[in-house]
Amino acid sequence: MNQITRREALKRIYLATVAAGTAGFLSFDDVLAAADNKINQPTVVWLQGTSCSGCSCSFLNIEDVPVIELITEFMDLVYHPDLSLATGNDVLNIINNLIRSSRKYIFVFEGAVPVKLPHACLMGGIPIMEWVIRLASKAAVCIAAGTCASFGGVAKMKGTITGNMNLSEFLEYKHVDVPVVNLPNCPLKPEHITYTLLYYIKNRKLPELDQFKRPLYQYSKTVHERCIYYRDFQEDNFAEFIGDEGCFFKLGCQGPVTHNDCMKIGHNKNTNICIRAGHPCIGCADSEFPRKIMFHSFNDKRSLVR
Repeated sequence: MNQITRREALKRIYLATVAAGTAGFLSFDDVLAAADNKINQPTVVWLQGTSCSGCSCSFLNIEDVPVIELITEFMDLVYHPDLSLATGNDVLNIINNLIRSSRKYIFVFEGAVPVKLPHACLMGGIPIMEWVIRLASKAAVCIAAGTCASFGGVAKMKGTITGNMNLSEFLEYKHVDVPVVNLPNCPLKPEHITYTLLYYIKNRKLPELDQFKRPLYQYSKTVHERCIYYRDFQEDNFAEFIGDEGCFFKLGCQGPVTHNDCMKIGHNKNTNICIRAGHPCIGCADSEFPRKIMFHSFNDKRSLVR
């Protein structure tokens, strides 16, 4: 196996973070300084509420940014449910010690908070909602990772009995005042959280946000505005069935109401997205996700645009 120097490894990290959108504020010298200055590394704690762990899996599966190097070189990750070796009382001690300390930290929350059925999600026999209150109250900033944490998503869909709230909604309900950034997507795009974390590490503040607390860099435009079928939309060339050429608007495409950078950065190293795969946008980063009918068969002609 070929050995690479630490500088070469950091250079690879830098080139990868550029792909996530950091070129405007992060230089290679910044990467070197951040990696060398361990004292000023931000502390990060990550918890999961009512979630499928899909956002964590997506973050860990990022191909361009070496996750382990990102975690070890640029931050002090004290706990993550899927990464940490600590279990049982060790976990409770780690988190309680962090809360009791004077350290300011980044609190990343994945999933939603089951307010009406608190025992649906426990950690150490204590409802997750109590841990969210404790951690958010002492955090410098909170990051809502994924659509469930940002808007409720699948965890809050009609018919559930858990009374799930998204992170901002829950913190407002409990009168916890702390800056929150929403990173909706189902699952979370690893490039989005990489951008947000590195922006905060460099500037010690969150990036510019829109009215829904989303970074403008990723969420300023709708999927529709950048769509490969935008010309077809303008020329009234609409697909009638899945598999047809043309704009998917009449098949219920949620691109016009979904703000996201899918057409710029797709999933799995930009391998694909819904529309390029021949399916209407399902609006997974939208506040109304999931809609009543999400999937279409090749001969499904239902028009379900809000």
